[in-house]
Amino acid sequence: MIPEATHLVNAAERFCAWAEGEQHLLSDARQHLLDLMASIPPLQHLRYASSSESDFPRRGHEGWTHDIRRFSDLPFQFYRVVFDPHDLDAIDEPVMGDLHDDLADIYGDLWHGLQALRGGDADEAVSLWVDSYFFHWGRHASSALAAIDTYYCADPTDANKSCEATGDNVSS
Repeated sequence: MIPEATHLVNAAERFCAWAEGEQHLLSDARQHLLDLMASIPPLQHLRYASSSESDFPRRGHEGWTHDIRRFSDLPFQFYRVVFDPHDLDAIDEPVMGDLHDDLADIYGDLWHGLQALRGGDADEAVSLWVDSYFFHWGRHASSALAAIDTYYCADPTDANKSCEATGDNVSS
């Protein structure tokens, strides 16, 4: 395994341990998402490096159904999202995002890579995570992060305290 992958491995293990835990704080979700997303840019050159036929287990629909319920202790579930923020000519309406689904899908992709890691194939694990970031869990992570940051900044009566977690200061 290349040294640059250590941060991603650690971030994936921490996220999965958090997801499997009994308590889920929104601030922890935010930090885990930031850690995971920050670990990807140094590894972009590993895109498409995974074997096309991975024999490592996946969560499947029953696992996802269980996983989605894990996050019911978070303070919100649904939020609005636009699919392509760069399509300025689009007339489609924003749709409903689901934080529980986002976190469950991220967990499922990371769990899949953990099976490769635990099976002794660290390179395959990293490749699975990098590939799935670009075609699946990265979109979930960025949408969830935007929804969480908006949630923290939504209280106009206490904007400094609410946005403290995001590093934003909305007061003048």
